[in-house]
Amino acid sequence: MQRWVWFILSAALAVAAPSRIKVRITWGHQAPQAAPYYLRLVPANGASIENAAGYSLEPGEGQSEDAWQSRAGAGDIDGVDLTLVDPGEPAAALQNLHIIWADLIANSDPDTARRLGRDPAFRPGSPRLTVRMNPEGTRGFTVTTDQLREEKALWIPSLRVYVAAGEQPVAFADHRKQLAAWQGRRVLDRVRRDPEATYEQYKARWADMGDVAYTHPQQRGPGHIVCLTWDSAIPKFGIDRRAGVWNDYGNADRFQFWFELADSTAGIDRVWRGQSLHDGLPVITTKFEREGVSYEVEQFAYPLNGPPAERRGDIPMVLLQRVKAIELAGTARRISIAMAHRRQFPKEFSGQLVRQDRGGAVLFVDTSQQRALFAIQGAGEVRSTGVRDYQREQRRLDATVFEPLPARGTRQFVVKLPSATVGPDDQDTLLALDYDAARAATLKFWTGYLERGAQFRVPEKAVNDLVRTTLWHALRLPRRHGGQGEEVPIDLPYSNFAYSQTGTPWPVNQAVYVDYMLYDLRGYHSISFEELRAQFRNNQEASGHLKGVANWVVYTPGMLYAVAQHYLLSHDRKSLEALLPYALKSLDWCLEEIRRAADRPGAARGLVLGPLNDGTGEGVWAFNQAYMYAGLSLFGQVLEEIGHPRAQQALEAGRAIRRDIARGFGAAAASSPLVQLRDHTWIPYVPCEALTHGRILDQWYPTDVDTGAVHLVRLGALSPRDELADSLLNDHEDNLFLKGWGLANEPVYNQQATAYLLRDDPKAAIRAFYSYMASAFSHSVLEPVEHRWTHGQYFGPPSTDGAFFELLRNMLVHEGENETLVLGLATPRKWLEDGKKIEVRQAPTWYGRLSLLIESRAASGQIRATIEPPDRRNPRLLLLRLRHPQAKGIRSVTVNGKTWTDFDPRREWLRLPNPEQRRYEVVADY
Repeated sequence: MQRWVWFILSAALAVAAPSRIKVRITWGHQAPQAAPYYLRLVPANGASIENAAGYSLEPGEGQSEDAWQSRAGAGDIDGVDLTLVDPGEPAAALQNLHIIWADLIANSDPDTARRLGRDPAFRPGSPRLTVRMNPEGTRGFTVTTDQLREEKALWIPSLRVYVAAGEQPVAFADHRKQLAAWQGRRVLDRVRRDPEATYEQYKARWADMGDVAYTHPQQRGPGHIVCLTWDSAIPKFGIDRRAGVWNDYGNADRFQFWFELADSTAGIDRVWRGQSLHDGLPVITTKFEREGVSYEVEQFAYPLNGPPAERRGDIPMVLLQRVKAIELAGTARRISIAMAHRRQFPKEFSGQLVRQDRGGAVLFVDTSQQRALFAIQGAGEVRSTGVRDYQREQRRLDATVFEPLPARGTRQFVVKLPSATVGPDDQDTLLALDYDAARAATLKFWTGYLERGAQFRVPEKAVNDLVRTTLWHALRLPRRHGGQGEEVPIDLPYSNFAYSQTGTPWPVNQAVYVDYMLYDLRGYHSISFEELRAQFRNNQEASGHLKGVANWVVYTPGMLYAVAQHYLLSHDRKSLEALLPYALKSLDWCLEEIRRAADRPGAARGLVLGPLNDGTGEGVWAFNQAYMYAGLSLFGQVLEEIGHPRAQQALEAGRAIRRDIARGFGAAAASSPLVQLRDHTWIPYVPCEALTHGRILDQWYPTDVDTGAVHLVRLGALSPRDELADSLLNDHEDNLFLKGWGLANEPVYNQQATAYLLRDDPKAAIRAFYSYMASAFSHSVLEPVEHRWTHGQYFGPPSTDGAFFELLRNMLVHEGENETLVLGLATPRKWLEDGKKIEVRQAPTWYGRLSLLIESRAASGQIRATIEPPDRRNPRLLLLRLRHPQAKGIRSVTVNGKTWTDFDPRREWLRLPNPEQRRYEVVADY
């Protein structure tokens, strides 16, 4: 029996009998200064209080108006003794723990499993005592009778409160001695203490999903798959880890193709040698080695008729595949390479699949319509046969190439796989495609796309490759049913290998994580505009509400947020005017939801009600409130900038919901049982739903975590240094992220990384950055995933790419508060080792386009930076952080050749107020 199950059963089988628990609550511990304290004791779930009396109180301190009030701290400790009566009615034990929670606990270290296994959520109806620490009830904590019996002593450092239970309560000093062995074990404490995180460190922790030996318990379809296509093309090809080919889910042309490169004596995991991209571009190579011969299969997608003159999706595509065999053992031999092809035909299909020899090429066609299925060119002997396969809805054809391979020699041939199949008029075009010319044109096309956008280069190849990869990951997603006309329908699925494939079913994932984070942050504003417009047209209802899968509340305010970011980064008034009618209708819907919320009682007052995600029903979810605040506030900022009369309405609604969030979730945290961290101290628990006081273990894990309350911090609805923010981040890192590796199950949400930037905690942000890279993408071919563990994995969502890129961009260029633009906020120290440089060119910001070059001459005691400030308007303050590789403090600075004194050696930055010059040359001496 697993260790955590024992904790659950022991709690469930506890003997039911009325009992009295003596409790001492003291406050002011370790407070450096004396301050007023207010504690109102509120028993719940059948508990009651007897014999409450002050402990160590001074004259004038005591109980007043149902609350204990005193002044404590700076060595003065006050308290109250009481007896908490437990009625003895056993609370029902949770019987439907969600599988992801079970797997989280099962894969935790023993102490984390103990903490989670004893969480009060396993007995949600347990009697409890709430301690409200202000008259409004928005600060405080709750402790259950189970916790008092099991733990005996609970120290809550953030509140300066200590709770001890029993006839002889453990003294605070003695409890602190017991905690000494655990001190510093919080994940964030270790992050601050340990060397800075690296990609290599987290690659060693997170398994490579692109490795052929990788398995997942809930694998979907072919598992790891890389989609290759052209910009917006409807036909797409999925390449699996073995170089097998699958049609994407939205393609009417259904097919498979694979090479038989593992024989009966060696499994694929023994002959497979890896898979890679060409410098992060969509040319993929898979390598095998068998019996002294190396095989390389290189694959890329190319339009049958060459690159179109405009962005369009109704173009036939060809997967070009070059198979190369290299003799390694020094022995001449004859080799065979087998391949198989399946294709789906109409039920009434009565033709045959036959070969045609065309002057050195072999073309395989169906006799019914004379359409080509695939071609082999440049091969030696080719034998083929039709196969009666189990896949009866598809027809199969096998082919084998035989080649004489000289000692240390090389042979290669090309396989061309079109989609859709090619009619007689275009078969010569298919055969005439030159592999090398098409490969060069493909690399030129994608490189040209990259060069048209902003440039972000750092001295780490894996990061640069992923930056390059994220763009074509986004551009391969859409299916454009025509050219660039305004009325051309565009499908924007979540992934080409997951879920529904028509329309625009996931507005927040596309609008925020792709259109804003990938396109607008890199300067591809026209693409962002077109997709935002498509989502409004497809999904907006008469009320202004944005529908989508499960009708998430965040779809509507998320569109406001994305439209606002689009305008702030592009300053394109024409596109804003085109989107404004839709956005104003969405504003109306958001304001109406807030108006309805004004009459809700208690913690829900002013907060919106509705569905959270596609796995969780209605509630007052933190995720939804976060987007309501961010969407209203940012869109209001845009309206104010353009002088729109509704600006103040949106801004005030944003300010109001932020106040209600602080009140509502503060009250919810005070009413939720404490949770324990890795250093065995306790913190208030901040729930993901304002009316649910504790973890929701019977709902799927993303309810509490992936789309949980940390988004309040990420989107600015809670101050990043607020007590609630501190509790959220520590709880997630210590308890809720798998194995304490700093990432949620759905990497796309990456909620804590931006919070660390807002807290100015570079080391924590860098750790999240590298854990994200290693967890959210396969290591070799950088393919994004949706779910990392337990839940079924879906590959290809560019929203995962968007979260990575926004984090990287904000580590380099970040819009801070009070019109501050921060450069180099959280760059890894190794990026500024001697001789290395960081380069940002023409990056969109809210103030215009900016360029930055930081060059390290650390060996000679200097780091230099060249800044070309934004070209539209000046921020009030430009902050430049230079993180020295050995963390040395700046000794002196010159700016444009003149001595500069406005710098902070401790925080490693210098300040440039009102940067009016078009270029700044900064030299920092160490």
